Amino acid sequence: MSGYRESKYAQNKVKRLRKTTQVKIQFKKENHKPSILTCIRTDDSTTWVKMYPGFEAHDLGHYAVETVLKFENAFYGMVAKGSNIEDFELPREKRPTEVLPHNLAPEALISEHLVNLLMTKAQNKDNLDIMASLRPILKENNLPFPENLTADKMEEVWTSFNDLQRRWLQLPMGATLELEFPTT
Repeated sequence: MSGYRESKYAQNKVKRLRKTTQVKIQFKKENHKPSILTCIRTDDSTTWVKMYPGFEAHDLGHYAVETVLKFENAFYGMVAKGSNIEDFELPREKRPTEVLPHNLAPEALISEHLVNLLMTKAQNKDNLDIMASLRPILKENNLPFPENLTADKMEEVWTSFNDLQRRWLQLPMGATLELEFPTT
């Protein structure tokens, strides 16, 4: 018998992975240049952007929030469904209608508020109670408090965020941190 043949188990595992992964996310650390965020969708289409210095933490925060809370209609879910990363950075009058703030799903807006609170806590190195801070922000913006956001889930988001940050900081120049955004 010559050549390599994948087992049926391996072939089925690959098919299952393709069904459960909406987008492959790559953070490439560049030397003396901006980092690059690339998202590769299941149809092999891509979107990418050069990142402002330090903005990697913000997008890693989105990953932590959206994966732990199983948000499918926030930043990475929208990218998986066809939105381009650069669409979110355009001036409002030039953005596609689906990424205008008043058209965003509640999950997308809640995710953004959570990520901003994660960033505040991380930058200030304080004991900010994210859940207590989130409640009035959501109320002020007429957004529901996520039913699945418990103290344990918030701790899981914080732990995931810190782990992703550590992995990014330890990544050598020229290397890529690769993540997969799953569906539920």
